[in-house]
Amino acid sequence: MKKLFFAKEYKKKLEGGKKKMTIRKGYPKFKEGQEVEIYAGNEKIGNAKITKIKVKKFSEITNDEIIKDGFKSKTKLKKALRKHYKTVKANDIFTLIEFEFKSKNKSKEEK
Repeated sequence: MKKLFFAKEYKKKLEGGKKKMTIRKGYPKFKEGQEVEIYAGNEKIGNAKITKIKVKKFSEITNDEIIKDGFKSKTKLKKALRKHYKTVKANDIFTLIEFEFKSKNKSKEEK
């Protein structure tokens, strides 16, 4: 099963359902309907099913898509993307990966 890695700082947003999409520079490496393992830092926190993939220029990303990625504005999204990519320009190609997250543990009592 392929893995989708996130920075550790996104763990709560993923588990809380506030991050339902990831925006990655370049072209898709995943497919719609594919099941993937979700990692926050080095910790596996669950699985997800990829529900939709879109390829867009950065300038074409909508406010709804920014919110699904867990951000409040395009400025904040751009700042976060710059932590991972040297440049983020209006014409740069990004893949938007929408997913349904499934927690690793159904309840904390099972631990």
